[in-house]
Amino acid sequence: MVVANEKKVLYVLLIAIFAIIISVVVIIFSNPLRRSNERIRADMLKLTPIGTSMKDVIQVIESNKSWEWRGQYIANIGYSTDESLNNRIGSQSIRVTLGTYSHGFIVYVLAFWGFDEDGILIDVHIRKDIAGF
Repeated sequence: MVVANEKKVLYVLLIAIFAIIISVVVIIFSNPLRRSNERIRADMLKLTPIGTSMKDVIQVIESNKSWEWRGQYIANIGYSTDESLNNRIGSQSIRVTLGTYSHGFIVYVLAFWGFDEDGILIDVHIRKDIAGF
């Protein structure tokens, strides 16, 4: 009788551990910021297609309260897609932190919108930066 009860307790414990593991995996992989840069870019292009005015892009950004913007990241130069700062896109740009997630370290997900001299969207770039690196 004692052995049967111990087996039941062990069985319930294993089910609980399995349920916790599944829950953690679902939570981690359901975060859209963990998607590839290309997938996030495609999502941003659905919200702000190429050809959108800077004014309309700003309205989309301001309507998303979870993004960290506050209006201070508009630049009068294009954004750079590499560390050398040589490959600039556009003559104006907007940078927004879409959010962060933890992967043993903090990952910042940034979106850059590049505009031509008339303030028309010509490209969107996504970059992930690791805090402390």
